[in-house]
Amino acid sequence: MRSIFTPCLLVAASLMFLPAAGAQEAGGAPATDNAAAGQPAPSREELAEAKRLARAEQAREQEKERLERERECVIKPVMTNAEIAHCKKVWR
Repeated sequence: MRSIFTPCLLVAASLMFLPAAGAQEAGGAPATDNAAAGQPAPSREELAEAKRLARAEQAREQEKERLERERECVIKPVMTNAEIAHCKKVWR
């Protein structure tokens, strides 16, 4: 049975992007601009720190994903070709 909420969610999701697109097309600043909120622009040091933190977070996520892939591959005495191919892919 199809829910009546599905079309409503699609319309709501599409309307969510309209104000941001309209402000950018008109040459206005995006709604998330710090200056519009009364906050000063971030300094170079703050931007560098934010980038460093983002890179560190990305490295942690990649390491977590790598460990998860390694846990998926269990070496057994008898393995199928698909299992062998998967383990080769994981350990490369």
